[in-house]
Amino acid sequence: MSGTRISQGMLSGLLLTAALLADEPTNPPAVAPVTNTGARPGVAQPGGSRTMRLHLMEGSVVTGKLSTDTVTVETAFGKLDVPVANIVSFTPGLESHPEESRKIGRLIQQLGSNAAAERDAAQRTLSDMGKSIQPELARYAQDDDTERRTRIQKILAELEEADDEDDLEPMAAKPWLAQDSLETTLFTVVGKISPQTFDVQTQFGPLKVAIGDIRRGERELDLKPEIKKQLAVTGENLIQLTMQTSGVRIGRGDKVQITADGRLTMTPWGNNAFSTPDGSEQFQWYLPNQIAGGALVARIGTTGKVFKVGSKHSFTSTRAGILYFGIAMSPQFASQDYNYPGRYDVKIRVNAR
Repeated sequence: MSGTRISQGMLSGLLLTAALLADEPTNPPAVAPVTNTGARPGVAQPGGSRTMRLHLMEGSVVTGKLSTDTVTVETAFGKLDVPVANIVSFTPGLESHPEESRKIGRLIQQLGSNAAAERDAAQRTLSDMGKSIQPELARYAQDDDTERRTRIQKILAELEEADDEDDLEPMAAKPWLAQDSLETTLFTVVGKISPQTFDVQTQFGPLKVAIGDIRRGERELDLKPEIKKQLAVTGENLIQLTMQTSGVRIGRGDKVQITADGRLTMTPWGNNAFSTPDGSEQFQWYLPNQIAGGALVARIGTTGKVFKVGSKHSFTSTRAGILYFGIAMSPQFASQDYNYPGRYDVKIRVNAR
């Protein structure tokens, strides 16, 4: 990022509600109304900071205070002035990134190329773009070209099966809508916003950042959200079989506290043999001298390293992903041939960074 001006496209709208995304993930409307979703616990209320963290298209991040107090959103129902102090985040859409839109369009067209190498290359590139382009791909799911239609449907199927709890960049999993979207502390809205260029005061001096250079903006919240959840992990959730998802996605730098109690019957050692979440070496080892059989363990994402939780564990996350739980077991006893009645009751608390 050279100089003090970053410019490319225009700023045009803001974030569709979570409910709307869930109902119509592959065919978002061109313009969405303001939708009330209720106040978000743990989010700063009016009068908070104007400091924003801007994730730029070229990969860098700029943090600074906006010079404006409000952002105007032009919707199908009129203009809405949103105080910056009420903004949670905003995501410029493809209309604000014409070059990216044209690139995706070219790749989709190449799926029907006469050259097999071009078709394969385009398919790999689109797949690598991740779930963010699902809405665009879905527009061509019934394309008249058989080859293009078949490849698009294959990509969409792969993206649906992909576990977005893996350690992905947050932007890769955000659906890229046609218009820009903005989330406030009370509702979300889609439309066209202004100003088209933000004046940002950073620790290195003032910058002008065009909306076309921004992939996502997040306000530095005065209060950090806290997540609490309880779940049960049973003897069926052996590491080697099926781990239990918590449904809680943690980010890098989040502080996590986990407690657990309960017991499992360790039937290979007899119906009177019980394990607590700490496990015991009498039930052999999952990892020699590190994680004993019967112990409660966890991992972050589907490819994360398994670590022991036991009855109590606190840590600061070094990666992002969904938190999974399971029961450690020596490989020779980790099959459906063995029964482990009982459960561990797990409580999770996450404080976002």
